[in-house]
Amino acid sequence: MSTAAQDHDRKKRILSLAEDVFKASRNQVPRDWNRLDLTMPQLKVLLSLFVDGPLPCSSLAEAVGVSLPTMNGVLERLKEQNLIARSPDRQDRRRILNGLTARGQQLIEGLWTSHQDWLAELLDRMDSSDLETIEQALTIIVGALSRQEQYAWTG
Repeated sequence: MSTAAQDHDRKKRILSLAEDVFKASRNQVPRDWNRLDLTMPQLKVLLSLFVDGPLPCSSLAEAVGVSLPTMNGVLERLKEQNLIARSPDRQDRRRILNGLTARGQQLIEGLWTSHQDWLAELLDRMDSSDLETIEQALTIIVGALSRQEQYAWTG
């Protein structure tokens, strides 16, 4: 079997294992995530603002994959829940930036912490050799991601 064919088969096995990980972990989602009263677009906006900082509506609409009018509605509902604040851009007063409020920041930090705690508990059940292998694999994945051009999944 050629190297290309072996690589193709290996990639198929890796994708299958990734699916197995997803299926096995979906029932173990941290409780905090299950208690959220947010739509998927709202959660995506909050996560985008957490990672990227304040953004205009157009950037958020593009990132989430919705129209500007739809994004304006999503942002308005998040503002009503005091999870985001909208303010003029200091460099271009015509542009409105959306950023997390203290409450929004606290919510996302709490979700991130609960996920990290869950992952730490999972790692606690592994031996040193497995931990080393996982560390090496994740280091390789992070390297590949850093070399990849920005990719927007369009489904």
